[in-house]
Amino acid sequence: MRSIRTDSELAFLESRVLHHAAAFGRTLPEMRFFILNPMEFSSLLIKHVYPVSPPNMWEGKEMVQTRNRIDSGQESSLYYEVVQTGRPSYAYLNETNNAMTQASVMAHVVGHCEFSELNVMHDSDDDRTEKVIHLARKAEQARRSMGEMSWRAWWNACESVAPLIAPNSQYNLAGSIETDASNAQAAMEHEEHEKPLLSSIPYSSTIQEILMPEQLKTERLVKEDERRRARAETLSRRGYKLRAPCHDILGFLRDYAPKSAAERSVLDYLYAVRCKSDFVGRTQIMNEGWAMYWEKKIMTELFKERACTGIIESCKVFSGVCFPRPWFQRNPYHLGFHMWTRIEEDWNKGRLSKQFSDETSSHNKAGWNQQPEKPAIDFMGHLVRTCTDHEFLRRYLSLEMLEEFHLNRVDKRMAQQIGLSADDIVREDRRYVWVKPDDVKDEMLKLFSHFHRPRLYLIDTDFMDGGLLIYHRDDGRALRSDWIKPTLKNINLIWKGPVCLLTKDNLYTWTAGNYNELRASAPDFETVCARMQDGEKPYKR
Repeated sequence: MRSIRTDSELAFLESRVLHHAAAFGRTLPEMRFFILNPMEFSSLLIKHVYPVSPPNMWEGKEMVQTRNRIDSGQESSLYYEVVQTGRPSYAYLNETNNAMTQASVMAHVVGHCEFSELNVMHDSDDDRTEKVIHLARKAEQARRSMGEMSWRAWWNACESVAPLIAPNSQYNLAGSIETDASNAQAAMEHEEHEKPLLSSIPYSSTIQEILMPEQLKTERLVKEDERRRARAETLSRRGYKLRAPCHDILGFLRDYAPKSAAERSVLDYLYAVRCKSDFVGRTQIMNEGWAMYWEKKIMTELFKERACTGIIESCKVFSGVCFPRPWFQRNPYHLGFHMWTRIEEDWNKGRLSKQFSDETSSHNKAGWNQQPEKPAIDFMGHLVRTCTDHEFLRRYLSLEMLEEFHLNRVDKRMAQQIGLSADDIVREDRRYVWVKPDDVKDEMLKLFSHFHRPRLYLIDTDFMDGGLLIYHRDDGRALRSDWIKPTLKNINLIWKGPVCLLTKDNLYTWTAGNYNELRASAPDFETVCARMQDGEKPYKR
């Protein structure tokens, strides 16, 4: 790995890319570019786009297999760009690419870095890469203090639980766990919220208290006192209370599982490395589309001033990256770029205005062209600051765009493989079939509720004498039977107590090295939430 400053041509292109980005008014953090060889690129991807990681045998095996695939021609070593956003951001260039490709990569990185800086999910934070490097060193020190066998068993257990992470879920740690600090903060916010309301009410609740039957008043006071005592007892005994289902199971184990300092360092590292993947899943279409949009803008300027050559090759690469694919294989580069381009075009013609949506004449709509008061880029920047992919698609992906972008088009051989029926198909030709566009949009939006992963929530931390109870929210997708037992075993190793998994029809338990499967009738998710809010046990055997 070497700095871009060691290559005068690339250093010049970097200066021109940053110049045009500033001329376009982009909001950027400090960006640091490095040049890597193909094997360093492969290693970087295995390390989750960070330059270092604690050495472990699984990473080593994957690297050996990757190198063999590259050497035998089974896998290409040509990676265009890898970027780790933050303040500063780190971007890595493949030394096998030519100067034009390197310039397009740097222009693409401009879009990624700005999107992470501005987006509503606030992905860009200070010294992210430096913090991960520090945590990697602490995890490596833990290896020496724990011993090789214990460290490896602990690492494998934590690694297997890493997919159970959801820092941006509605049921994240902050929304699910109540501590002394969060309880005090909530009380202050509640008090501030109530003050203006109480001052605006001309009468007190005295009449209500007088008219309320004595028995109801007594029952209410007793119930409130029981809840207060239970909350205080739990907080004093454990330091926290689970007040809602917790979707971020890895985050809970990191903060509340009994562990040594060495064990904590491994969990800290894995959480820091994995937590940003949730941002990628929720914003990938907007993010990649924004990067492609600014890549095209900046590269056009570079070709105009002849800072680099190869415009035809650039167009070929760009069109290849933006190749359309059906909805279940969505290409975020293609969909995101064309949606941003269409939004810009519609805004410039006034087609995103209320007047256009209220117009009833199709003839007038077809020829609509009214200049807006603000430039399109201001509106697009507003969307970056306020939206994620779900809202972006819901509001701006029309059925006409679905057809135009070929999202509902499937190759006939693939249609047979995925089991499309004749009722799903609206038309076909010799090579493709087309399905109903409204069904496609519903399926695309449904992805953001589960991301093709089972929805598991922690609902009880004192089940079966201090055990964890994990709840599988039923959405018609069964859990893999070969996944349940090893996962419960690994969580048991981390929690150091019983671990149970409640599904629609079964209760799986792992305690004292024994695995059992029992028949059970699980309440629905809404009932679980209501019971937890009322301070009750969400499930009783």
